[in-house]
Amino acid sequence: MYDKICRSCGTYLSDYFRTGMLGCPHCYAAFRVEISKTLKKIQKSAHHEGKIPTLNSVDRELYAEYKRLLAEKETAVLESRFSDVKKISDELIDLKSELERRGLI
Repeated sequence: MYDKICRSCGTYLSDYFRTGMLGCPHCYAAFRVEISKTLKKIQKSAHHEGKIPTLNSVDRELYAEYKRLLAEKETAVLESRFSDVKKISDELIDLKSELERRGLI
């Protein structure tokens, strides 16, 4: 039986199937077709879709607001505006609970 090999590191395709691990970055090119087929079996696609799942407009707005509040809180801390930090923290707690309920964080 024919077993493909990565010419850069010497990893065999059978090693990849046995361990699920590649030997070097060049293995991705050497075993591109086989890796793509494996990813399609495991996931819907062989392409990376990102860390955040596709969001509807409400979820996207809530998530953006959460990120904005985190940045605003950091700025308030750096500027020693502690009353603002408390207010923002309270908003973040409520928003985080909603995002967790929706499965977004």
